[in-house]
Amino acid sequence: MTQMEFRILGPIEAVRAGQSVRLAGPQQRSVLAALLLARGRMVSVGRLVRLLWAEQPPATARTQLRKRVSELRAALGADRIRSWRDGYAVRLEAGELDLDRFLDEVRRAAVLGDAGRLAEASTALGAALGWWRGPALADGTDELTDAEVPQLEEARLAAIEQRVAVRLDLGHHPQVIGELVTLVRRHPFRERLRGQLMLALHHSGRTADGLGVYRDWRAELSAQLAIEPGRELRDLHRTLLGGDVCR
Repeated sequence: MTQMEFRILGPIEAVRAGQSVRLAGPQQRSVLAALLLARGRMVSVGRLVRLLWAEQPPATARTQLRKRVSELRAALGADRIRSWRDGYAVRLEAGELDLDRFLDEVRRAAVLGDAGRLAEASTALGAALGWWRGPALADGTDELTDAEVPQLEEARLAAIEQRVAVRLDLGHHPQVIGELVTLVRRHPFRERLRGQLMLALHHSGRTADGLGVYRDWRAELSAQLAIEPGRELRDLHRTLLGGDVCR
């Protein structure tokens, strides 16, 4: 089986020997992405139909799906996609899927961080995030992105938060402030990012600004949802007020 690269952390792509394989339209790309995400396990015809047409498939849905799979076999090689009576699976070699390479780097970073090799952990997390070329599954069907993107985006944001944490442990507080301001603006409900921004500001000699981050967020939550910030953020706020933060 010819080794290829499959990319889903951005537009859905298949690459052979450095050249993009032509994938015809969002439905064909979505079938491929759904099979890739299953990592060799069978994906049922029913699930694939839902990912292409939601709850209102045409009467010819199964016929059209068979056509999409046939086109993929022609584009990727007949040995790439296996058929069962009621489903399909794709064959993947180690390292062919960008998502797996991203996750491998994240795991490697965790091992390095546990060993105290923080600079290497930061580099590994940077390499992991480098596999992202934009929003995951960017040119798939709406049904595919609705079903699969949230967990992929969560993995990306968790890696970003972990890289920021490592850089804070390395003492790069002033250098991460601008990135954190942007991240907090884009993801306002991720309180870990707010806490990291508060820490970065505090350790950059801007404790008042760090406390202001908390004060503004608390006011916004109270006005919009009538709730308080989470416990970890409240604890950090109290610690900053007491001046007891170590890192």
